[in-house]
Amino acid sequence: MKVNSLLKAAVLAAAAFGVQAANAALVSCPSSFVTDPTAKVEDSTGTHTAASACQYLTPADSSNVASISNINAAGFFGHSDWTGNGSNLQIEAASSAGTWAITGANFAANDYIIVFKDGSDTNLVAFLLNELYSSGTWTTPFTSAIFNFNGNSQSHNVSHYTIAQRSNPSRVPEPAPLALLGLGALAFTMARRRKDQC
Repeated sequence: MKVNSLLKAAVLAAAAFGVQAANAALVSCPSSFVTDPTAKVEDSTGTHTAASACQYLTPADSSNVASISNINAAGFFGHSDWTGNGSNLQIEAASSAGTWAITGANFAANDYIIVFKDGSDTNLVAFLLNELYSSGTWTTPFTSAIFNFNGNSQSHNVSHYTIAQRSNPSRVPEPAPLALLGLGALAFTMARRRKDQC
């Protein structure tokens, strides 16, 4: 009876951990991926970073392409409502460097990401663009700094990328802070009047 209970517990634990291990996880890239002069996504001069953050999926999955549905399934930067903006074509196919451009960039209305994909031993790598540049250059993010290439290489070429956007609703002032500000101004005015009357 005791052995049977232990066996059931072991099977349940293995099932729970097995399901968890199969799920992909988002991991932050090294800070060098988004800081000058080592940034992977830069302005058109190649001297200033064009990204404010970077995340990648782990473990490696060679079949995971940079489609909008896969980008949303990953939940890059806490969002799953990314849409295409027409910048889904990489001109420099299978390259270690190239250029990028946002079609009809509107930073006041949208946030933008560029998501790169290679083949084996890698997964998707996404950069949240910093809204300072609408075009620029990139170098491969598929390096041994974030992926295990088993000593066979230091970096892999990019097979394709997708630029995605999401609506960035403008912030509406909250009523509570405005009410507190109004009450503070009223209290200040009343205190000043009392002082003037004395």
